[in-house]
Amino acid sequence: MNDKAHAHHLFQDIYYGHVDKGDMDTAVTAFHPDVDWSHAQVWAHHEFARGEPSRIHGRDAVHELLSARVEQLKDAKITHHVCEMVMEGDRGAFLGAVKGPGPDKHFMVWFELTDGYVSRYDLRPL
Repeated sequence: MNDKAHAHHLFQDIYYGHVDKGDMDTAVTAFHPDVDWSHAQVWAHHEFARGEPSRIHGRDAVHELLSARVEQLKDAKITHHVCEMVMEGDRGAFLGAVKGPGPDKHFMVWFELTDGYVSRYDLRPL
């Protein structure tokens, strides 16, 4: 598997695929233990509004944040999709979409990989 295919697998199959299923234990295995994770809300639902991005450090902190949102994500009935990815070396970006009730919502992610895991994740809505 080349680097781009590996990155796509980390995001689509491991991270988003398991976030969408509510399996945060598996979802966070895509991340390096020291990940820098930043996320601005793409799909406003429940008490989560679009606004300033959250920024946290470490796989355990990401797990804690995501685990607190399992029921809200399940109720929102949304799924995440990696649409187009570019990558050079251990850094890249991709366009993605959140699909659910109503029109799709689009986002962009800048990422970096270290030791085969996502070590930087910056998601912003488009």
